[in-house]
Amino acid sequence: MLLTFTLGGGLLLPRAGLPNAFVLGALAIAIPLTVAEVNLSAVPRWLTNTAQLLLGCALGARFERGFIRRAPRFVTAVALSVGVAMLASALFAFVIAASTALHPATLILATAPGGIAEMSITAKVLELGVPVVTAFHVTRVVMLLTCTAPVFVQLRRWRRSRHERHLP
Repeated sequence: MLLTFTLGGGLLLPRAGLPNAFVLGALAIAIPLTVAEVNLSAVPRWLTNTAQLLLGCALGARFERGFIRRAPRFVTAVALSVGVAMLASALFAFVIAASTALHPATLILATAPGGIAEMSITAKVLELGVPVVTAFHVTRVVMLLTCTAPVFVQLRRWRRSRHERHLP
């Protein structure tokens, strides 16, 4: 039932001219149902655990020892950027935790770079606040989907006007 309803949302939203209508349409249907605690689907615990294991295997299978040896600068840059992103999300999480009653571990997952599914499954397996983690990641996705194009257009205008001012 949930798949049918979210498919309907995905089919209706393109008519509104929104970007990524299937993602936003499905979310527009699933979020109110979830908030109202209307459970049209459920995932058994064993399946969640299996999904977590398979996600780890899929990620691990993408890395080959030879690639890491052939591209040390790339690997170093990626490791540093991931480390900085993790540090920034952890610091942000601790700031939020200090001003709320939410557990820091939940907020670290909520602010961590990663996908909604991966972070939500991780939160569920670790028995942390799945709704909080999911809400943070859904908010991030919605903001990216709806704000990227307008911000890009604005930056392009700003760059063009700046360039025109510096012409002789």
